[in-house]
Amino acid sequence: MLKRLTQSLVLLLAIPFALLAQETNSSIGGTVKGSNNEPLVGATITATHVPTGTLYRVISRSGGSFNINNMQPGGPYSITFSFVGFTPETRNDVFLTLGDKANFNIVLPDAAGNLTEVVVAARRTGNAGRVGTETSIGRDKINGIPTVNRNLNDYLRYTPQAKVTSDGAGISIAGQNNRFNAFYIDGAINNDVFGIAASGTNGGQANINPISIDAIDQFQVVISPYDASIGGFTGGGINATTRSGTNTVTGSVWGYYRDEKLAGKTPGVPKANATRLAPFKNQLYGFRVGGPIIKNKLFFFLLGEYQKEERPQPFDMSTYRGNGNIDSVNKLANYLRNTFGYEPGSFLDNPEKVKATRITAKVDWNLNSANKLTFSYRYNDGERYNTSTSSTTSINFYNNGYIFPTTTHTATAELRSTFKRGSTNRFLLTYTNVLDDRNPIGQPFPRVTINDGSGRYVFGTENFSGANLLAQKNWTLYDAFKINLGKHAMTIGTDNLYSDAKNVFIRDNFGTYTYANLNAFMTGQNPTRYQRSFSLLDNNNEKGTASAAAFKYINLAFFVNDEVRLNDRFTLNLGVRLDKTEFLTTPRTDAFFNDSAIAKISPYYDLHGARSGQIANVPWSVSPRVGFTYRIPEERITIRGGVGLFTGRMPLVWPGGVYNNNGVSVGGIDPTATQIASVPAPFFKPDPYNQYSSTDFGISLANSKGQVDLMAKEFKLPKIFRTSLAVDKQLGKGWTVTVEGLFTKNLQEIYYQNVNILPPTMTSVGPGSRNVYSFSGTPGNIPLRSSGINPYTGIYLLYNNPGKKGYSYNISASIDKAFRDGWAFNANWVYGNSIVNNETTSSQNNSQWNTMETVQGRNFVVRSTSDFDLGHRISAYVSKKFSYLQNKMATTISLVYNGQQGAPFSYIYSNSMIGDNGRSAFGDLIYVPTSSEIQSMAFLSNTVSGVTYTQADQRQMLEDYIAGNKYLNKRRGQFAERNGSRLPFTHVIDLQVQQDFNIKLGGKTYTVQVSYNVSNFTNMLNRNWGKTYFLNFDQYSLIQFAGYVSASNLTPQYRFNPQTGTPWGLSTSSIPGLSARYISQLGLRINF
Repeated sequence: MLKRLTQSLVLLLAIPFALLAQETNSSIGGTVKGSNNEPLVGATITATHVPTGTLYRVISRSGGSFNINNMQPGGPYSITFSFVGFTPETRNDVFLTLGDKANFNIVLPDAAGNLTEVVVAARRTGNAGRVGTETSIGRDKINGIPTVNRNLNDYLRYTPQAKVTSDGAGISIAGQNNRFNAFYIDGAINNDVFGIAASGTNGGQANINPISIDAIDQFQVVISPYDASIGGFTGGGINATTRSGTNTVTGSVWGYYRDEKLAGKTPGVPKANATRLAPFKNQLYGFRVGGPIIKNKLFFFLLGEYQKEERPQPFDMSTYRGNGNIDSVNKLANYLRNTFGYEPGSFLDNPEKVKATRITAKVDWNLNSANKLTFSYRYNDGERYNTSTSSTTSINFYNNGYIFPTTTHTATAELRSTFKRGSTNRFLLTYTNVLDDRNPIGQPFPRVTINDGSGRYVFGTENFSGANLLAQKNWTLYDAFKINLGKHAMTIGTDNLYSDAKNVFIRDNFGTYTYANLNAFMTGQNPTRYQRSFSLLDNNNEKGTASAAAFKYINLAFFVNDEVRLNDRFTLNLGVRLDKTEFLTTPRTDAFFNDSAIAKISPYYDLHGARSGQIANVPWSVSPRVGFTYRIPEERITIRGGVGLFTGRMPLVWPGGVYNNNGVSVGGIDPTATQIASVPAPFFKPDPYNQYSSTDFGISLANSKGQVDLMAKEFKLPKIFRTSLAVDKQLGKGWTVTVEGLFTKNLQEIYYQNVNILPPTMTSVGPGSRNVYSFSGTPGNIPLRSSGINPYTGIYLLYNNPGKKGYSYNISASIDKAFRDGWAFNANWVYGNSIVNNETTSSQNNSQWNTMETVQGRNFVVRSTSDFDLGHRISAYVSKKFSYLQNKMATTISLVYNGQQGAPFSYIYSNSMIGDNGRSAFGDLIYVPTSSEIQSMAFLSNTVSGVTYTQADQRQMLEDYIAGNKYLNKRRGQFAERNGSRLPFTHVIDLQVQQDFNIKLGGKTYTVQVSYNVSNFTNMLNRNWGKTYFLNFDQYSLIQFAGYVSASNLTPQYRFNPQTGTPWGLSTSSIPGLSARYISQLGLRINF
């Protein structure tokens, strides 16, 4: 009854509208006093946005206080303060930062018969409008920051607390998972709400920007906003506003180009062996224009951009750490061609291709002096050929990649109104439609992985791309009413999301095979593992299947905020936000699970009220916040900070698993080793449409229910406690020094367990004893039927972590000079530490569980250093513009330095000692033996590249390796920690040189700009500089586990390959910002 009542309330209040809008405006506030320091009640404050002639006018209230809200960011503004009997004061050249409030404490002199206006020129500098931790990036910095990618991350990395993820796709803020960020354009949610894209943005799976950089006017990154109207994230809120037209017609036409001749040769090899990248061409073309339709009344802005890129991904076979060599790889490729007629493609250079079209259109309408209306529309269409590059541990063939087309439409309507006595209202309505598709490259073929010692070979159709489609429709509705009452500026409002999603996902639908070695595959032996999923509803494994996960979701938020200006020095912000999530669709029900399985599972695991056919009943979340700003104007010091609770969002793909993997929609088989052995050789079936069924292994369809995903009945969304404290010191002439601290404690965390497997009852023998699920490496499943059969391949429970919670903290110091006199400067040092339980970096619930590195098994995860741990970071930015020949020409030189502590990584075994996810699984943290313990370890004979190593050889090699490794040597006699070691520190400088030619024609100035951007300019200066590093999956398989002695003697046996070089390799890709080689780009632009 209560649930139905809640749903009715949801529909009544929100109807299909939607989420988490972000600020698109700026504001000013302060006090107006007379020369005797008495507050002037009734003073007139008039702000004029000079480019458009837009007027904002209010009257000061009691205490002389005033606020003007809903102002367009940027400027310049001219602001006049006047009162009868006093000389008016005007402040010109005022620029407003997105989302911030500029403060003015004005003292008007007596008129004394002098009616001359006093004009004071001023530009807001420093962090005067901030309360919590945030970073603003205006148009000056957008134009000045060196960038080759011209993507969001090139600019967001300017945030001191930010870190670009190891694959370059996403950005982590304050040590939090990049999927816990929120991204808004003109207040509209541009997150990938479903949460599959690593970038967290729509179109991210195709590796394209959600918007052209040229369309953006300002960025704002908020981390601890104590304004309760802002929410929906526990990482950072990334907010961007687009350009608008003005009374002057302005525009630009641009083109950017790069190819292999503009990139450095192979880094990390002798100069004589260095080669260029394979031929490629990357091109970006676009235009923008804005101006008046009706002067001072109606304005337009239009942008179009086309992108076409090729990205070589070269691989040096000599760095491969598996047992094979280039001859064995070619032998495999020829075997596939000759035996099955299958072309696997190349493995030495698997180029990636991307193309995209972006359109932005916007209309601003000053209806009258009190109402301003904005319409905007954005179109983003792209396609990516996503291929997997080979690495030190994996040989990937080109045709195991996939093609990813994506299309996004976004529309926004915003009405900003001003009422009597300065009260304002902001109403925002947005709609986003996203269609993401996914298709295999090359001819359909089963997916095959062949283990090769410390490496592997991978070919065939990518196992997640055979049946994969996502359609999303997201509506958002936001309304905030602000009223000024004396010293109080109060805000009350609502912030809502409605999402309608359909996801087709059948992994392994062409069959997925795993083989012990190359010989086993090529001689027709049976695999060590076979997996396949299929629709249980319509026998249709294509994208039209009835097994698709289709559901509707709504998020409601209500907030109250009170900004109390206690005096000219101290401002207090009090707020509270209420968030409520409701799933409006009931999943399909597996009656067997509810009627029989729960009773069998409950003695082993707490299901937290989870049942089949049930989605979580997420409770209301209350988030109070308190922030303050204390100014000491005579010292130019501002102290700011606060404390609060923040409720985030969760990617819908995680609860979406309940709609897809429920035991009645998608079935699956993962036969045991015995069942696989019962099939006569040759086992491999090359026809993807004629794969094994359940009955081939003696399994009935009723016992082929596949994976089941469950959610705890009272699951709570991610929630954190966050506090910050900062001191800003303005030094004059635009210089500001800031010292800041930020602390985050997770209150409600996401946690996973596989409740399908029997808990371990055995432990291994010898030093480093740990849980063992089975001698064979295949864990025993809980017998759920009377016959002892378990019909599920896995049961993954999503719930809130009941144990110790994770946390993170950041300490930073920065110095900043606002752009003035032709130059700007910024430098930051920051140290961040982040501790987590589950990383939750995947889009599949089973992968959330099975990709965690552990000591005792994935059901026994403990706190560890996060993949997103920042460590030490030093960054700097300097830009100087040199104008000459009477401003007919100008040269701007900009440099960005980023010094970053390397990503954390783990030392693991190849193959699993624990056996909770199969013998071939990776993720068991190694035990680091002492010198004496090494002598008791059992090593099997090991042949690598034709050389056989004895037990004594391997013992000595392992001893030498540990002794020479600072981290491992320190951990002797203990288990290696998850993410306990790190890649080397990196030092990279990027460069931009821009030459302007100002040409006057017909009374108008046209500027021709020629630019040259270099990513990793350090490598251009010296081929041994600018090294960047990469390690697959942030883990290194140091020792191979080769099985136990016997079922009655669980003494581990090992193999150890000779180790050369380091666990990591140089990143030799063509991706700017990640590559250890320099990559440059030429640009041509005409501004008018």
